[in-house]
Amino acid sequence: MYWFVTLPDCPPSQLILEELGGNRVLIANHASGHPWLVGRLPVTWVRIFTAGAVRLAVLGRTAEVNACVPDATRAGETDAPQGASASLLPGLARIRDLPDLNDLDTLTAVARGSFHLALSAHGKSRAQGTASGLRRLYQARHHGVTVVSDRADVLARLTGAAVEPRALAAQLLVGGLPTPLDHLSCWSGVEAVPSGSAVTVDDQGRPRLRPWWQVPAAEVSLERGELAVGRALAAAVEDRARAEKSQERILGCDLSGGLDSTSLAFLAAPSSALGTLTVQFADAANDDPIWAARARELLPSLGGPALCLAGDQVPAQYASAGSAPRPTDAPSPLLRGRAVLDAGAAAYTKQGISLHLAGHGGDEVLQATPGYLHGLVRRHPVQAIRHVRGYRSRRRWPLGPTLRALTDSRSYGKWLADEARLLRAPEQVSAPFGWGEPLRLAPWATPEAETLVAGLLREAADGVEPLAPDRGQHHSLHRMRSAAQIYRLMRQELHAPWIALPFLDDRVVEACLAVRPIRRGTPFAYKQVLTTAMRGVVPDELLARTTKGSTDIDFYDGLRTHRRALIDIVERSELAERGLIEPTVLRTALLVPTPHTSTALEDTLACEHWLLHRAPAPLSADLSQTEEYA
Repeated sequence: MYWFVTLPDCPPSQLILEELGGNRVLIANHASGHPWLVGRLPVTWVRIFTAGAVRLAVLGRTAEVNACVPDATRAGETDAPQGASASLLPGLARIRDLPDLNDLDTLTAVARGSFHLALSAHGKSRAQGTASGLRRLYQARHHGVTVVSDRADVLARLTGAAVEPRALAAQLLVGGLPTPLDHLSCWSGVEAVPSGSAVTVDDQGRPRLRPWWQVPAAEVSLERGELAVGRALAAAVEDRARAEKSQERILGCDLSGGLDSTSLAFLAAPSSALGTLTVQFADAANDDPIWAARARELLPSLGGPALCLAGDQVPAQYASAGSAPRPTDAPSPLLRGRAVLDAGAAAYTKQGISLHLAGHGGDEVLQATPGYLHGLVRRHPVQAIRHVRGYRSRRRWPLGPTLRALTDSRSYGKWLADEARLLRAPEQVSAPFGWGEPLRLAPWATPEAETLVAGLLREAADGVEPLAPDRGQHHSLHRMRSAAQIYRLMRQELHAPWIALPFLDDRVVEACLAVRPIRRGTPFAYKQVLTTAMRGVVPDELLARTTKGSTDIDFYDGLRTHRRALIDIVERSELAERGLIEPTVLRTALLVPTPHTSTALEDTLACEHWLLHRAPAPLSADLSQTEEYA
């Protein structure tokens, strides 16, 4: 289990260091001598630059930060920023003159890669993750000061926090939590730092949150946008490919057959020896393997293996339900497919592949949700009518609710408050698009759970601001951050080999979200931004794909195959003990699953499994099988 903590520049930090494991986990001190950066990370995942009393740490796997610190040395070994390439962070050489920690904003504005940043200067400390939330931060009070970590469970164990009952009830919302509840920690007293924000802690241990990233205005044309997206994605892939090549390692790449992973493979192939992996699920309606096979034929010489898991090599869905997972700091919906991910990781590892590219996040950043229609009808009504007709034809939206959604003028807070009253209503009662998906509880949620969730929504509705003024852009950001949370948990479970997600790099996210929603969300083309950006890189016949693979049959087969282990989870239900679910209703849904209950079933089983296995070893015992800093 990898983790890190940043401590404030004040005396209580020494006591907290001892509680975390002492000098065995000490990475770096503040200039004052107080402990600053603590954790369990391979030393090659940490780059520290010092200039007088200022210290800057870049935290992330080498291949993902190589574009930023190509000449960086090991942690603690560099005493000046001038050894770093100018591509690290423009202006890094001026770090000695930083008058304020907020100046880091301009230094990070063009940095490529995926990493956390931590800064110690002038008695204060600052830490930040990524705009998408793939690299997230949490904060908690301990011994009267604020402590920051990349994992909520680390802070929970440090402070002795219990599971937060309202957060558990919120897990029963079908399809995920709305903003700002999507940053709700499952531990009492442990708070998430909002994605795109930094937390600064002064020498008294007092915190201050401040946004460092702003969503771009979605005003770029498709023609300009395709250039920006193509360049950002190519740079993100090439940085990682070259880093692996410099170490004479094969770079892995998932090749599902979908447009996202196929684009990554064609971008990576010229820069590194490439090994691909395709998983062939049993669902006969899934045409991914056909497209993946054709992509392999058209790829240039790979220089690495073309791996394929098929037939009995593909574990059934929920094959891991009867075993303890690797610790995650929140319920992971990957319970369903974790055994498949494990099998893929084992195949990569057998070939000596320590990092592989995956297309996760592409759906969320490349496609606008239909919420963009709400703004479009006010700016360009003729175009909006055409797009509405396209969506109504594809999704069979009824005319009445569609017109109500287009004319709806509620604020985001009013929408949340209204949805709090509809937690048991049919989805059709809500408009087919708006500020977000309709908020509904799982059928087995109790009245007590409904009361808790409704209370959370009403509290959140009081004075809340959306992520963006435009409904479509707000929903796009929310989908991206919700997906990033899932993939963050995936990386907690499967950090060998490391999964790189270029579509969630800050620069790629910005390039995608800057494209006008009418181009990202059009009902008349599939992933128009990506297919346009990849012209000349990916063969046209692959870009012509308009289908998306399904694994529904695999889901239901997995439920049947591992029913006994799943029923055991239900029979030991902690949610039931807490009065949040009716176990009889959940058991019936498990025995007779339907498309109507499948998403809720998946989420609830994941939550129950997490609760069953949520107590990993103490932090002091987490010090084996990695390089240390002692």
